[in-house]
Amino acid sequence: MQFDAIILGAGPAGLSIAHELQRVGAKVKVLESTDRAGGSIRTIRDGEWIIETGANTLQTEGDADLEILKGYGLKNAKQFARTASAKRFILSRGKLHTLTAHPASLLKSNLLSFTEKLRLASELFRSRENFPNESIQAFMTRRFGKAAANLLMDPVVSGIYAGDPKELNMESCFPAIHSLEKSHRSVLLGLMQRPKVDRRIVGFKNGMQQLADAMAKPLIVGGVLEKNTRVTEIKKEGDTWTVSWVDQTQSQHTASAPRIIITLPHWHWARLPLPKSIKQSLQPWEQSQVPSVTVVARGYKRSDVPHPLDGFGYLVPNNENREVLGCLFPSSVFSERTPKDHVLLCCFIGGSRHPDLAAQSDEQIRASVNRELSETLGIKHAPVKEWIQRWPQAIPQYDEKQSAREKLLEQVEGEHAGLHFLGAFRHGVSLMSVIRRGHTLAQWLSR
Repeated sequence: MQFDAIILGAGPAGLSIAHELQRVGAKVKVLESTDRAGGSIRTIRDGEWIIETGANTLQTEGDADLEILKGYGLKNAKQFARTASAKRFILSRGKLHTLTAHPASLLKSNLLSFTEKLRLASELFRSRENFPNESIQAFMTRRFGKAAANLLMDPVVSGIYAGDPKELNMESCFPAIHSLEKSHRSVLLGLMQRPKVDRRIVGFKNGMQQLADAMAKPLIVGGVLEKNTRVTEIKKEGDTWTVSWVDQTQSQHTASAPRIIITLPHWHWARLPLPKSIKQSLQPWEQSQVPSVTVVARGYKRSDVPHPLDGFGYLVPNNENREVLGCLFPSSVFSERTPKDHVLLCCFIGGSRHPDLAAQSDEQIRASVNRELSETLGIKHAPVKEWIQRWPQAIPQYDEKQSAREKLLEQVEGEHAGLHFLGAFRHGVSLMSVIRRGHTLAQWLSR
């Protein structure tokens, strides 16, 4: 069988590439090792409950992103976050502090002292400096002060990467913010002068899995996507890549294409039957850390939760010494996620901060969540529903070696024409970013 492209993996990256290539008339084959499409997207439907145990939302940036989503046929299924959920909370000294996107909310908040706020504001007058391969913690402390680094950025890093800001690289994790020091001298000045972008928090009526299913549907109907496959050989002869695999009936198949796109996460690369020279080149990626995270979603009677849940959720700075990284309020963000007069909460445990906690038994994790929700939200009653999802490898960590690893991938791609790598392991972990890059790559390949 001859194709224009063979794609390994049916997560968000693989689906976005394949969907766009098929749309423009390319002949594509997608091979997925599991029995489902969606990768890190995972929605549970339990009666009237809609629970996200993977990616909870996606954030669009402008009309171009909305057009991409429109192409998946989900115009009437798309949901925008409720206005009230624009509020975020940060737990500090045992109290939830309210923040919004407006700078005034930080000034009014007691999260930082008056002196700490002055130190943060003084960033406007600080000179430009250059510290190669600087950690997030070092960058934020240098520009905004220790308190801002610990109480503002630390919980954000935990919420996005489940990581440690002392270990993660600022330029790799937040390239847009990092570049403002170079282009404007002051990050705050750059943020004020940067063109406004219409950012929207988006979900779907039947959960994020509805997005994955919509992306996969034309691929399944067209026989493009095969699940439950095991790749047995990958080789290149001239300008052609040949891939052999076994399907769920143990039948052997072989296909060829000028391009092969690997969207599997990097912790699966060692098991791929890639040519020896490529496997050796990719070995540094085996050292890249991917901490585990356990997700605990709970449904409660509205009357059993004293807190108004009037926001997106809360995050916890590391210096609070809590077992839970944070808690989202999904039923406050989107409508029709629960039965009437009920609410939904979603807690996260583990990550780089507490990798051992994610591996605890259900009973131990349940006890941690009970303590956390009792102390922060005043919940004393048992939930009416509970769902636990374990992610042994959750989120790639963009540490000080990330830039070198990404350059290595560029080198491998340059040395092996037609080979491409795309996924959350490089250039950004956010769901919309991965989909956008997949869409862009597909357009570039189809020229």
